[in-house]
This record gives sequence, C-alpha cells and structure tokens, in this order.
Amino acid sequence: MSANTGIITNQNGAYQTSAVYYSPIATIATTGQPLGTFYCFLSRVKAWTTETVPPAPTEDQKYLKETFKNMFVARKIYSNDMSPVIERIDWTSGEVYDYYRDDVDMFARDTNGTILKRFYIKNRFDQVFKCLWNNNGGVVSTEPYFEPGTFNANQIFQGADDYKWKYMYTITSGNKLKFMDDAWIPVPVATRIPNAFSTFAGRGSIDVINVTNGGSNYDPSNATITVTVTGDGQYATANATVVSGSISDIVVANTGSNFTYANVSISSTLGSGATAIAPASPIGGHGYDPVTELGVRHIMMTARFNKNESGKLPTDIDFRQIGILVNPYAYFGTITGLANADIYKTTTDFVVSQGFGAYTPDETVYQSPNGLLSSATYTATVFSFDFGTNTLKLINTQGVANNSALIYGATTGTARVVVQQQTPDFIPFSGYLTYLENREPVQRNADGSEIFKLVLGY
Repeated sequence: MSANTGIITNQNGAYQTSAVYYSPIATIATTGQPLGTFYCFLSRVKAWTTETVPPAPTEDQKYLKETFKNMFVARKIYSNDMSPVIERIDWTSGEVYDYYRDDVDMFARDTNGTILKRFYIKNRFDQVFKCLWNNNGGVVSTEPYFEPGTFNANQIFQGADDYKWKYMYTITSGNKLKFMDDAWIPVPVATRIPNAFSTFAGRGSIDVINVTNGGSNYDPSNATITVTVTGDGQYATANATVVSGSISDIVVANTGSNFTYANVSISSTLGSGATAIAPASPIGGHGYDPVTELGVRHIMMTARFNKNESGKLPTDIDFRQIGILVNPYAYFGTITGLANADIYKTTTDFVVSQGFGAYTPDETVYQSPNGLLSSATYTATVFSFDFGTNTLKLINTQGVANNSALIYGATTGTARVVVQQQTPDFIPFSGYLTYLENREPVQRNADGSEIFKLVLGY
C-alpha cells in the first residue's frame, strides 16, 4: 500500500523523517531557534487541464520552482501533529489471522507493498492486538477484547477459539480523530510495558508456548508430563493441559529471560507425539515497543487550516497542491533564520486605489511604462482580490513593483494604482520540498476549515 498516490518525496531520507520525529528538537545555541521544522503548505490556484484528473508531480527543477512560486500559505507542523502509523487491519469475522514468529519476517510485503502477514488487528473498541497464536491455523478468529478478567498476567487474551492475542495499546479518542482514517491507524511511541531493558526478561522472554501437535494417550492429570524449554536463555517453565488424552495447550509459568531462541521438548511416561514451539519475544518483551514490533515505516502528519487564519488565508479561493517543507527560512526584522511562527502567508499583498473592475484569481498582473505587457517591469499572478478592502494578494512575482504606479490586469483590463506593498516574512524558495501532492480543486469557504492527513514512507 502506498502512502499517497501521485506524490514526490524529494530529498527526504529515512534518517531525516525519523530524526526529526523521534528526537527532541534541537536549537541553535546562539539564536535559540529550532532545528528541524516542518511546514505544511498550500499551493496552486491555477486549474488543471482536466480538473478531475490531476497530473502526477514530477521532480524536475522547473516543476519544483513553479511549486515554490505558487505557494500562498504555510502552517507549522508540531511534534504532536505527527504520529507513526501502520496499515489499518480491522478484526473481521470469519478470518484466519497469522501469528508472530521469531524466525520469520513478519513485515514482508508483496510487489504492491501490501503487508503479507496479517498478524495484528484493531477491534471495534479501538484496541490493538498482536496475534501470538492462531490455533495452528485451523480455525477462524473470534474478536479479542481487553478488560479485567479477560487476560492473563502477561496481558494475553485467549478465547474459545484458542487464539492467543497480546494486547498492545488502545487508540485514544484524540489520536483517532487526528491520525486514523480508512487506511491507517496510529501507533504510540515507546509504550514500553511490561519489561524494561534493565531486566533479562526484556532481552527475550517466552510468553507463549504453542502446541503444533497434541499427541495422544497422555495422562489427563498432567502428573507424568514434563515440558522443558531450552535455548540460549534460562528459567522458562511451563505446564501442559490435557484434554481427552491430547495436549491442548501449554501454559507458561515463568517467562524466563535472555532468550534469542528456544526449543520445547515434551516428555511423559504416558502418551507421545506432542510437539510445540516457543517463539522468543522481541527486545523489551511483547508490547514494549509497538513501533518496532508492528513494523512501522510511515509517519502521518496532520495540518489544520481554520477559516481565514486572521486574514492570512482567503476563503473565496480553491487550490490544488499540498506539500511539506523542511527547514524553511523567514525574516526576523533585519535578520533571517529558520521559520518558527505558527502560520505564514507567502503572498505579496498590495493595497490599491479604489476604482472600477476587479482582478480575478490566476490573472497575470503587471506594471509597465507604456501599459503593455510586453514591456512589463513587474509581473505577478493574482491569488485573490478583496474588493471591499482593495487588497490584491499576489504569487509568482517577478521584478520590483513601484508605489503610485498603475498595476494592470492582463485579462480583465483592470488598472489601479499601487498604494502600499507588504512582502511576506516567509522567504521564497527556502527549505527542502519534501512532499508534494496534486489534488482535485479544494474549495474554501468562510465558515469551514481543512484538516490534511499526509503520510510519508521511509
């Protein structure tokens, strides 16, 4: 499954995404400004050739520069606006799920990028479980759930189907709203329960022993059966459960410690043929580090644009591009530094004289000594025009504009005098364009807001 369709992730290595998210934000010692800042930007008011079929972005310099020129607003993405995510797998009735093994690549994918081992689920209560056993693949699953009395000391749920599910975490209502959609669910960073690195159990415990063959003719009292766990760890012990002469389950009494691998032998003076496997836990124990255990390789970033953002973002426009910038720069008075404000407008704003006619979005405007576009000394593209305040917002500017001079609309023929200019604090063309997505037109309105969920792979 791809994170998004029609995107580019230019100059974004795995180290870059993970470092900014997982590490505390550093600062430049002399300025106190943060290192590693993300901004979500909106761009492009110009219509696509076919509005319902946006073209895929390209990575040539011409395209990237045009994207920078067409940006009109940028919103900062904070650490609480980011979350690791994994493909959403809802528990479904009638399905057989895969189970965790320590000798198999649990994160293998097919040629389309779809995960092959469906070994974790989200239930209807937004609880996430990892399957530690599927009853040897012979039965469909019943839905696991986590509440007092339904799990053992290791937080393992075992229902009538004899599946063994490790409870991992519950998706909070806030994270559900912010980071969950039809394709993705959030994963908490470093839940880290129940084992700690300071314990040998955290280096590899035996939480379940799974019967692969129950054998026959065993003593129902269990008195003659010995379950022995060997490997490179120690102290793991377990007891067999016998039903109708066959070993139906093996219950771990002591999870042991320091196992990289383990083998199980079953001996008895009565009965024979039983076999079992004992997968060693990941480092830290099952549930200690969901990000690693569930194979996270995507980060979701969310950004919200509310109404007119205190005048920085018009509500009467539509747009077609959204993306992410890393480490853009801004003006701080007479000096420059890494951008750090919540939101920046990236348009150049003119206050023009009153008059007849109105500039229209995507129209080319210009200043010229003789009124002809061919002789223009300054050109720009109209982002929006507020007839009430006579404010003209421009993108894609070229040249130097002059106050007290006419600015012409190439399409509408509108001509008004520039009274005042305001250039953006956000420095054009700064930062790494890390992510770009082309969309069908998104129409803004005065009472609405947009929440974008962008998923980056690494």
